[in-house]
Amino acid sequence: MGDAARALIGSPRTRPALLFALALALYLAPFAVGTEYRLFIATQMAAYVLVAIGLNLLNGYGGQVSLGHGALVAIGAYTVALAMVDHQWSFWPATLLAMVAAAAVGAVMALPAFRLSTWYFALITLGFAEVVGGLLTEWRELTHGFAGVVGIPKPGVLGHTLTSFDLYWLALSLNILALLGMANLLRSRFGRALVAVRDNPVAATAAGVALVRIKMMAFVVSAAMAGLAGALFAVQKTVVTPDDFTADFSIFFLLMVVLGGAGRLWGPVVGAVVFFLVPELLTALQSWRMLIYGVALLLLMLYAPHGLVGAIETGWKRLRTRLGLSNIPPAPSTAIARETVHPIAGAALSVRDVEKRFGGVSALAGVSLDVAAGTTHAIVGPNGSGKTTLLNMISGFYPIDGGAILIDGRSVVGMAPHRIARSGVGRTFQTPRMLPQLSVLDNALLGAFPAERQGAAAAALSLPRARREQMASLGDALRYLDFVGLADRAMEPAGELPHGQQRLAEIARALVGRPRLLLLDEPAAGLSLAELDRLGELIAAIGALGTTVVIVEHHLELVANICRSVTVLERGAVLASGTPAEVFSHEEVIAAYMGSHSSVGQAAS
Repeated sequence: MGDAARALIGSPRTRPALLFALALALYLAPFAVGTEYRLFIATQMAAYVLVAIGLNLLNGYGGQVSLGHGALVAIGAYTVALAMVDHQWSFWPATLLAMVAAAAVGAVMALPAFRLSTWYFALITLGFAEVVGGLLTEWRELTHGFAGVVGIPKPGVLGHTLTSFDLYWLALSLNILALLGMANLLRSRFGRALVAVRDNPVAATAAGVALVRIKMMAFVVSAAMAGLAGALFAVQKTVVTPDDFTADFSIFFLLMVVLGGAGRLWGPVVGAVVFFLVPELLTALQSWRMLIYGVALLLLMLYAPHGLVGAIETGWKRLRTRLGLSNIPPAPSTAIARETVHPIAGAALSVRDVEKRFGGVSALAGVSLDVAAGTTHAIVGPNGSGKTTLLNMISGFYPIDGGAILIDGRSVVGMAPHRIARSGVGRTFQTPRMLPQLSVLDNALLGAFPAERQGAAAAALSLPRARREQMASLGDALRYLDFVGLADRAMEPAGELPHGQQRLAEIARALVGRPRLLLLDEPAAGLSLAELDRLGELIAAIGALGTTVVIVEHHLELVANICRSVTVLERGAVLASGTPAEVFSHEEVIAAYMGSHSSVGQAAS
């Protein structure tokens, strides 16, 4: 839940009571609305909020812009309408069928779009909405053409036909359940993975997240919610026609999300109230609606780019700052003991005659090296010698053009990078790949993604198994943050950490996944002398756990102090390999890379 929600609904002690009071007021609202029309509008808004909640998961948290959700609502509405009118189905199985149909069609729509960039994705979904609109008109044998489907009956329960009051309460209950389920899902590994895919796909992949799979999960959940909203839409209006589902209908939902606050849990609700409910109730302004929308969107783009809820969050933080109060939430209260981190069985690494070419340029030419399990090995050399390229090939980010890479005797050539990460290979990058808007703790928790086995449904329902896994991951994240010296900054936004501490946080994230092989890409770059000493102690401590460490580094003193073996690369080939003392006294290494014999001797000593 965002800071804006905390600001609006109070402290942790008062929050449940206020939420209960708000829900009770909404349930009692039909007795005070005064007219059947207002009740109809409120029910319709509740259906639209369901669509916006699902679209917010896809767009706000997943970063995928869909302009086709109106078509998914149409599929849900027509499925229920045809099942109930033409085949005399009950509303409840028809609704389940509508959700399945919308989810299936959404998955088919998403498959080709995921291979494209964000805005191409948006265009594909918009084109899909146009195709669905055409089918609703032209496929007369199924959809009844322009006339649509009329006479859709109201749902019934145990022989009782739902009234307008009942239908409103049903829609409101579904909204509350959707918000609770979405809040649970976003607090789980799936929420962190979605944000990682949106903000830093490389970091997500290195943590073991399958990008296409997590995007597909978001799209299917979002589409199923659109299908559910379509079912409510159909039985409320009792008639559906192609004119109900134009391209503007899809854009309307996206505007609700953006206006309310994309990536904020309460954004779709606020967007629906401001963008739909208020104009509907102020009928005197009907002719001015488009002008009001245009001015509102312009003002939001200028002064509240994160939507209304984002503006409330920003204002609340500024107010707390002026009052001298902290904007950093309290650390999680857990009963987890501060245990020492457990030993890890390291993995042996074998690289055999690996080659890599970029066009006509040979980046690696027959590189070979062996790293024994549980040891620390350094790869050094000048810029452009192929050090980072080699790490990218070991971790699967680059395909190899020749040779073999074995981890504990098992080839990883051709494996997707997220699968290599799940097999026990963690890594950091030259520039820390943090998720700046998330806390340091949430960044660390991303590393637990492969270890947790909870499904999206279990996470959304907050089942006991899911809660146990989440608590175990929380304990691991806190312990490893303490291990790297960042426990006191766990709840701070990761983007506000200084450079050196971001590197430590990235190492903690990799360690939460308990890697058997840890690849560190220039972890000392940009560190102060004090931070450099702390890093050396940390890497030595990681080695003491049993993890195999491969480090690319330019600080020779650090390499000499912590590494058992060193490989020197020159123009993509191995120049020397051995212990630090052997390598740093090698004449060719001294002449080509170290500048002077004295500097090498100092490093070796």
